[in-house]
Amino acid sequence: MSNTIHPGDCTAEDPLDRPFEAFLDSKAATGSGENRSGKYAAQLERVVGGWIEQMSQRRVDTFADLDGKTVGQWTDEYLAQRVRAYEASDGDSGVSPATANVYYDYVSAYLEYCRKWEIIDENPATTAVARDPLPSRPSRQASDQQFWTPQQRMEITRYVRRRAGDAIDEKGSEAVREVRDYALVYTIAYSGARGSEILRAPRGDDHRRTGATWDNVNLEDQTIQVLGKSQDTEQVPLTEQPINPLQRLRDLLDPDDSWPVFPTFHAPTLWSTARTQLQQRNHDAEAVEDLLDPITDPMDAYRQFVLVPPSMTTEGARNLLKRFTDDAGIEVDGSKDYLTLHGARRGVGEQYYREKSPSAAQRVLRHSDPRTTSKMYSHIEASELSEIGSSVFDSE
Repeated sequence: MSNTIHPGDCTAEDPLDRPFEAFLDSKAATGSGENRSGKYAAQLERVVGGWIEQMSQRRVDTFADLDGKTVGQWTDEYLAQRVRAYEASDGDSGVSPATANVYYDYVSAYLEYCRKWEIIDENPATTAVARDPLPSRPSRQASDQQFWTPQQRMEITRYVRRRAGDAIDEKGSEAVREVRDYALVYTIAYSGARGSEILRAPRGDDHRRTGATWDNVNLEDQTIQVLGKSQDTEQVPLTEQPINPLQRLRDLLDPDDSWPVFPTFHAPTLWSTARTQLQQRNHDAEAVEDLLDPITDPMDAYRQFVLVPPSMTTEGARNLLKRFTDDAGIEVDGSKDYLTLHGARRGVGEQYYREKSPSAAQRVLRHSDPRTTSKMYSHIEASELSEIGSSVFDSE
């Protein structure tokens, strides 16, 4: 933080990026500068950093050069144009209206930070002329979001259970990949955990999210410890449904407690990570190749040299769910044509909400504010009120 310019020392005559590092540090989950962590801070660095470069290309270099019109030109020539590309390509390029609004919010957040530090008098991103070219903000109603239904949950869990069983019958102890998939789908289908809490974040995202390890799992208590969205350690109830799949996986893997619960089996990633970990033990590149040369299965290298394999990524899990949804012939309505990771979480909460209580759904989803849970499941409350209303007006 010592090399970071304090925003209180900045004026309108300064370049747009002068208080940027201080802004990012203020939004980080932990640390500062090169040690800064947190997905939100990383997204701000990418999006707002790109905006600063784009404004420089427009010869808007200082805060004094900035006003609602210059922001509006960027909104029209960059964001709105990318939305038009998205709509023309059926989503294959550009950005969606929702993403465009998020990017705009990130820029506005930076400018609001600068306003609070009196670097600028007003936030130009809040002006009508700046916002006018922005596409309408999409609705965030519950009906727009995916919830795994009990039928879908039953279909996909039955599919992965049969798939794992067939693989065990055919390959015995070599069916580790299929049993991992079986345990993964059961865990996300019944626990309410976020995919990012139990799997590795893709490259470039939060480096703290390396996937839950076996040391985090308590099969007897039916819980798993995760790094929550709040960046705090949280306990997640597994329920009894994933316990047998997880026990089968543990028996086949025979993992060290430091191993991820759901390791990747992508061979290039496994070999690359093994080389990196061996080099970190002061083996030079030639010595590493000599060590690995006799080994044909990368997982054997992890056992032999006491290394830690990387976890499957959230992106890898999404690809699995796309394939399983298709292979199992599961019908999915909405903008996504496959069962999503977050749809599983919402489906768990919905089941608790319907069968137990709103407070039970809030606890299992670990929402700090009950209003978040209530908003997510407002469609249930509306449906229940409709049933009550039907009986109220029964005589009419």
